[in-house]
Amino acid sequence: MVFDKLFTQNRILETAMQATQYKNQVILNNMANIDTPNYKSKTVNFETALSRAIEETKETGVNHMDKVMPSLKVTTKQNSTTLDGNSIDIETEMIEFYKNSTRYDFIVNSVLSNSNRTNIVYTTFK
Repeated sequence: MVFDKLFTQNRILETAMQATQYKNQVILNNMANIDTPNYKSKTVNFETALSRAIEETKETGVNHMDKVMPSLKVTTKQNSTTLDGNSIDIETEMIEFYKNSTRYDFIVNSVLSNSNRTNIVYTTFK
């Protein structure tokens, strides 16, 4: 029972790490295309899919984390902010990258904390 809970938490954190990495890739791709004419900014919203999978996992007791990554969609912002049709706002991208990277760091620290708890539980019941 204790191990099931810890492994479920680890799977949630693993999925959250994958999703934040994916979002950072999209943000970095936006930044790399700041001078590309007609390039439209892209974004990924993983929070809704992750929350839904966590709730389904809690309700059913069955791991639903494998549904998160396939359900992620990259959306394109159609508005142009420059004369060449490019919609990248570098300040917005940098803020989003910082927020998402901070989220990633928090998740990594949670994984490390869970790992320590798992080791304590394992050595206690050994």
